[in-house]
Amino acid sequence: MSQHLRSRRLFLSSGAAALGTIILSKTLPVFGQALRDGRPQEYENAQPSRTAVLQYMAHLQNLGDTNYVSQPQWCGTRNQRRRLEGFRFRLAPGSANVNLRYKAHLQDIGDTSWHFLGEYVGTRGEDRRLEAFAIEVVGEDALKYDVYYKAHIQNLNDTGWERNGSWCGTRGQKLRVEAISVYLADR
Repeated sequence: MSQHLRSRRLFLSSGAAALGTIILSKTLPVFGQALRDGRPQEYENAQPSRTAVLQYMAHLQNLGDTNYVSQPQWCGTRNQRRRLEGFRFRLAPGSANVNLRYKAHLQDIGDTSWHFLGEYVGTRGEDRRLEAFAIEVVGEDALKYDVYYKAHIQNLNDTGWERNGSWCGTRGQKLRVEAISVYLADR
């Protein structure tokens, strides 16, 4: 598996040149890089925030909406061949207020517009797979928090951690996201 991913070219933009490739950023470790607690060593100081706790749910093929889970738990299924069709984020009660936005790349639709905390991105009942997504903290909160996220991808297993607006997943390869894990970290 790791040899397969190492052979992919790295792209930093989301333009047409990125179609048909795995979207990786310079901050994404190559599989096999030393990890500590499931995070790349370069992110070793990034711990889930205790003051800003993110919760998220997903809509899954043949199962419907999941319950909300709290950061950094997996939401969705892994190795069950079920597509994730959309998701929504909210802050846990008592959390610090954080402005967050996110978008997705959907089968036969492409990139969605940005959605904001509490809004659902994706589809329901259309049999469309979510193929990639990006999340970022916006406004003054971007100076206080980073957002980290990864996905379980059809045939590729778990991605490495992405952060702050980088695409996670694939675009143009017809591979489904099956689960996501996300957390906010204090800067």
